[in-house]
Amino acid sequence: MNQPLRILIVDDSDDDATLISRALRQNGYDAIPKVVDSAKEMKNALESQEWDVIVSDHAMPRFSAPASLLLAKQLRPHIPFIIVSGEIDQKLAVSLMRNGAKDYISKLELSRLAPAIERELREVLMKKEIEKIEGALKRSEVRYRRLFETAEDGILILDAITGQILDVNPFLIKILGYPKEYFLGKMLWDLGFFNDEKQSKSTFEELQDKGYVRYKNLPLQTSAGKLISVEFVSNTYMVNDLKVAQCNIRDISEHILDEKEIVKLNAELEQRVKDRTSQLEALNKELETFSYSVSHDLRAPLRRILAYTENLDDDLSSMQSTASKEIVEKIRNNARRMDKLISALLNISHLSLQTLARTSVDLSAIAWIIANELKQSQPDRNVDFTIGEKIIVDGDALLLRSVMENLFGNAWKYTSRNDTATIEFGSVQKEFEADVYFVRDNGAGFDMAYADKLFGAFQRLHHEKEFPGIGIGLATVQRIIARHNGRVWAESVPGGHTAFYFTLGKE
Repeated sequence: MNQPLRILIVDDSDDDATLISRALRQNGYDAIPKVVDSAKEMKNALESQEWDVIVSDHAMPRFSAPASLLLAKQLRPHIPFIIVSGEIDQKLAVSLMRNGAKDYISKLELSRLAPAIERELREVLMKKEIEKIEGALKRSEVRYRRLFETAEDGILILDAITGQILDVNPFLIKILGYPKEYFLGKMLWDLGFFNDEKQSKSTFEELQDKGYVRYKNLPLQTSAGKLISVEFVSNTYMVNDLKVAQCNIRDISEHILDEKEIVKLNAELEQRVKDRTSQLEALNKELETFSYSVSHDLRAPLRRILAYTENLDDDLSSMQSTASKEIVEKIRNNARRMDKLISALLNISHLSLQTLARTSVDLSAIAWIIANELKQSQPDRNVDFTIGEKIIVDGDALLLRSVMENLFGNAWKYTSRNDTATIEFGSVQKEFEADVYFVRDNGAGFDMAYADKLFGAFQRLHHEKEFPGIGIGLATVQRIIARHNGRVWAESVPGGHTAFYFTLGKE
């Protein structure tokens, strides 16, 4: 019988959630899922019941992995949080794991999800055991203080002048296994379980001088020959006309063993974090190697195809029919398009590796520069730009310019069929958000039912014949905004208007 698993899935795709549940069932879990795709739904789910694990997609129209991780840490910090995304962004994965995510798994590798969940559930149990041990230690300390104050631990009463033992309580007799007669009338340093007579006399002299001594890890030997560690606390006080010393002796052997066990468990947890960090660094190196291979190994055949078609066209120019010339040209066009796609993939992969150079960035000034460049590219178009004043943010200037170029470029392209087009850039305040920036236009728009496809690489909501492009711009925007710990989303009406919103987080 499969193990029940209460899993909260943060994803805007029911199909992906079904795939996740199926992958878990195939690996021995009876998934009991709930799917949410917004902060409000996730908050309600976390407050209404307990979950064994949370898995979250990276980017969604109304939500994001960083936002869902933050909400999980606020409401249920003990629940393991795993990123399950179709996009590979190792830098973001490292950032999320440093902030508390337990793992990063591609939707193309769902077979890894069940083992990752099993590992994290074991770790949760381990942490509970640590908390149990720590709780036991705290209770032990409280118990010790109470027993010390009420004289219910091992006690010797000495003459503070001579060191002669006047009385012993049953608790100490039980600990050491000696009869009461063994103690009474002897000097402290004559007791066989104090192995060092010289040290015992020195301790007594210190007690006489200071009125108080304490040894936390003093070794004593019982009548059965067993060595135990005790906490030895002694102080002097007057009883009528007699100055006495009270020696409280408590067996702390288990306490020391518990401390060693906690140190061991903490060392194991720390090593796991180091191992996972090393794995992510190795994946980054693999990504760099892959990018190099794509750049050199995939482009070489494309260059050869273009060269061969040129040679073929030259050699057969007099013999070619119109149809064959069209076929050769289609081969060239497709090879050129593939080269553009490879370039786009490389550029978007490099975004994950590029170090952010944060400065103060004037988005308003950038917006005017881009607007003027667009007007110069097509001076015959009638486009009205409205740009908010002094919108200054903290971020990487080059990357944020790329965001503005892509969003303005989209607005310019999708308003190309309007006699009079409007493109607006500004900022607003929205509920639960800091500053929210937007680029709005009155272009073609799109159906919000397909909004989940907007920020995927090579995803398009309009045919290329209507509006040309390769579908990489918004994916680039999404990655750059994620690098800035922000989020991006869109609102649109077909044939009406479209607005892209984004936020920028802090370091």
